[in-house]
Amino acid sequence: MERFLTVRQLQERLQVDRMTIYRLLSSGRLNGVKVGGQWRFREEDIARLVAPPPGVSGVRPTEQPTLPLPCLQAMQQLFSEAAEVAAIVVDPDGQPLTDFTNDCAFCHLILASEAGRRRCVKSWAALADGLDSAPRLHRCHAGLLYARTTIRVEDKPLAAVIAGQALSETDPAEGQPERLAELAEACALPLPHLQEAYPTIHRLDHVRLDKMLHLLRILGVAACRIGSERQRLVAKLDRIAEITRER
Repeated sequence: MERFLTVRQLQERLQVDRMTIYRLLSSGRLNGVKVGGQWRFREEDIARLVAPPPGVSGVRPTEQPTLPLPCLQAMQQLFSEAAEVAAIVVDPDGQPLTDFTNDCAFCHLILASEAGRRRCVKSWAALADGLDSAPRLHRCHAGLLYARTTIRVEDKPLAAVIAGQALSETDPAEGQPERLAELAEACALPLPHLQEAYPTIHRLDHVRLDKMLHLLRILGVAACRIGSERQRLVAKLDRIAEITRER
């Protein structure tokens, strides 16, 4: 019969506290099943957790920092609802790491086209590459307002939270038909479709824009702390694996 370990038994096996076990579960690094409301862990999952990669002997080099994306997705969702804007996490090259939350139909339409998506990724990469520490407003290729906060682990930029898809209430209406026509041509989209989706863009006054920047700054600090904690946990697990092999 397959053997399962309890949380306490796993704590003793890995020499870690209970919260570390739960962090491993939430990050997806550890698999478990619930039996009668209590977590149970298979021996083979635990062995896989601490085992070195195939063909590698000795001490495993410390892995590159990785981010707990399911956790970031949940934090991003909460931010989007509170700030009433769209948000996404991208890598330094502008490639998405999470799914968009609270995105408007206008941007959804642009992202559905190959040309539009390329332009969006280029805009996100330019934002992610910014050196300024505090979030501030930028314009994307479609003329919408965005801001970003960088997620750093050990002073290395791993990702950026991009928030916005918005227009200010003070943005002028003149020139809008021409801008939409140019955007439709650049993204190979039917102009009437863009015109129909245009009213779905988030409209923010200066108070709500300031609120977005404030919440984005808080989100960035929290994401950096979580990423650093995960990196420390990975290093600790590497050490546990090293000790296990020495025995």
